[in-house]
Amino acid sequence: MPSSSPCARAKSPPLPEPPPESTAMTVFTFIASLLGAMTLGMPIAFALMVCGVALMLQLDIFNVQILAQKLVDGADNYLLMSVPFFLLAGEIMNLGGLSKRIVDAAMAVIGHIRGGLGYVAVFTALIMASVSGSAIADTA
Repeated sequence: MPSSSPCARAKSPPLPEPPPESTAMTVFTFIASLLGAMTLGMPIAFALMVCGVALMLQLDIFNVQILAQKLVDGADNYLLMSVPFFLLAGEIMNLGGLSKRIVDAAMAVIGHIRGGLGYVAVFTALIMASVSGSAIADTA
């Protein structure tokens, strides 16, 4: 209904709908490249990367700079850096014998209780997390 007020909003043109066969072809390309890469024995992370490249080629948006930028952006995350350092701290504790001493101390304190092995596992995980600097694990 046309409006006679001077403040009436102009209607934006509708966005073009993609043809249904292109959507189906995109889904087929994704699934086929994912299953093909997994059949070849690729890890899932690399298989998903192959899917991304296949979709970029199919949709004509392939650009090597975009691919490199997305790879670097995914690895450039401060929170993800804590995972390898947490594993490094655990390995250092294991090589130094600290983890064995923590398990032995937990066995001596609560190992005799019924279900003590489970309690020892939880207690040991709590102590190792607190020694390695995980503040959230201390709170839990």
